[in-house]
Amino acid sequence: MKNIFLKRLIFPFILTAIIGMFLYTSCKKEETECEAVITAKYLSDTNIIVPEASIVIEKNDVYIDGKTDANGQFRHVFALEAILDVNAYIDTSSFDTIIWELTGKTVIRLKPGETIYRTIFIID
Repeated sequence: MKNIFLKRLIFPFILTAIIGMFLYTSCKKEETECEAVITAKYLSDTNIIVPEASIVIEKNDVYIDGKTDANGQFRHVFALEAILDVNAYIDTSSFDTIIWELTGKTVIRLKPGETIYRTIFIID
């Protein structure tokens, strides 16, 4: 009598535990890619975006450079997380003989699987 009772009671619990192990486990990979979106704006008027500004992201062995698009944004995807320095430059010497260069600086911390948005203000 005890044997039949134990088999009827224990078997459903064991079966439920095995099914639960398969239902609640996942094969999701950890995302290590980090995307950075840098927006360049003027410090004097933060509503004005800066298209065609040169952006340099660097720290030790990492060196990424590019230009902002028409929306004033520069995007890049990194393989690993990091803390990087971001510099922005605008060369205004095309009309003058005197070379003027407007600059801005910030720092960005990349996190795995996230898109980090940062605004860099260019001092004019």
